[in-house]
Amino acid sequence: MDAEQARKFLDISEYADIDEIKRKYRRLMGRFHPDVLGSENPEHIRKAQEINEAYQILKSAARAGNVGFFEGNRKKWKWSGELNKKAFCARNVYLYYSMETDGEKLYYQVARGKYMWDPEEEEFSLFMRSIFHAVKELMEEAEEKILSEKRRTVKISEKERFQIQAQIVHCLLQQFTDPIKILRRIVQPERTDRQGRDIYRFTALLILKDKFRGTAEKNGMRAGSFLYPESLRDNRISVRAQNGQPLGYLTFLDDRLYLCIIPLLKNKMAQIKMIVSEKQETRGRSGNDLKIKVDFYFRLEDQGKEYRNPDQNLRIAEILRVYEKKRAFCNE
Repeated sequence: MDAEQARKFLDISEYADIDEIKRKYRRLMGRFHPDVLGSENPEHIRKAQEINEAYQILKSAARAGNVGFFEGNRKKWKWSGELNKKAFCARNVYLYYSMETDGEKLYYQVARGKYMWDPEEEEFSLFMRSIFHAVKELMEEAEEKILSEKRRTVKISEKERFQIQAQIVHCLLQQFTDPIKILRRIVQPERTDRQGRDIYRFTALLILKDKFRGTAEKNGMRAGSFLYPESLRDNRISVRAQNGQPLGYLTFLDDRLYLCIIPLLKNKMAQIKMIVSEKQETRGRSGNDLKIKVDFYFRLEDQGKEYRNPDQNLRIAEILRVYEKKRAFCNE
């Protein structure tokens, strides 16, 4: 069966995208799968096998970014980015159309592969979208595996599903980013110290809720006061006052910095210094909050050391195994 035959077999338009192909596949399997019919008729089994074969052909062609593959044109988009061949899966690379639109910006798939993110070539929002889409594909493949193994699916809570998605997103982000290269491409160092180490300065925010305001006032926290890192929790920097009192978490104005700063700190490849630059009253849901603007200094400790992307494959496989276990039970 070729792509054209698969399209006709599933009654799929030549303009159908991957989501439409999936919807048609699931509808047909819901009608013809032997388990659904409660039948062991060879004709029903053959029909289900053909549906699955057609779906796999169209899914592979669509995800490969082939243009006009239904007409036999196998041309693929070109992308010359750096690869992480050990990554768990491939991801789509998206670019925005150049034309301006009034609503949400339109984008298209330019490539698919195990490409590292390059902030000079790929918008951050589209990179994150590609990661979310990759996670969606992995979870759908796990669900398809359950179906192919003749196991029934059961519902899980939205909270459980979100937690699983978040875990896989975190793992894939580590596989497709190089913190040092990203840092050097999105910002220039403010200066270099005597040992030749680059020092960067960023603006960060610390929002103090009412229950922590007394700590700030007690310590005379003002412009020029030092803040101290307490820990790295949930991929955020927890901050404390000089007396050790926890104050909250820092927020960076540029979301891309989370992909640089946190991994390098975890790998002990950088040092930080935080100084209060400004305080401002803000109105929060629970009353008046205190917004503290922070000068965040970041120094790379070993200029010549390369960052090694962690191998998260076993971790991702385990997360998906747990997801399959939560979603399925055996019919037998």
